Amino acid sequence: MSSPQGFAVEVNEADGETVRIRVRGELDMSVAPGLTDAITSASGPGVTVLLDLTGVTFLDSSAIGALVASGREVGEAGGRLQVGPRSDIVTRVLEITGLAEPSDAFDVLPEGD
Repeated sequence: MSSPQGFAVEVNEADGETVRIRVRGELDMSVAPGLTDAITSASGPGVTVLLDLTGVTFLDSSAIGALVASGREVGEAGGRLQVGPRSDIVTRVLEITGLAEPSDAFDVLPEGD
């Protein structure tokens, strides 16, 4: 999936228990629904959805809201959302918003994982 802002999502099923979603480009209100769809479509009982956000160059409050809502939906389906590798901008926004700490929505893995 791709858009004019360079937004793209690539979904790879690593094994039956982990789905890796690589996201790149700008995450704003125009692409938040696509991000939500990609994350929630990959969820299921016992499934870990691992986000690779190393290619993200921008994210706004709607993208943060999409991550939180999607993470909760994944949890309700019996899975878990994890934010894995990420760009410096994503790390900074997660720290500023207080979402770098574990929450009911998602886990933020240590850098390098």
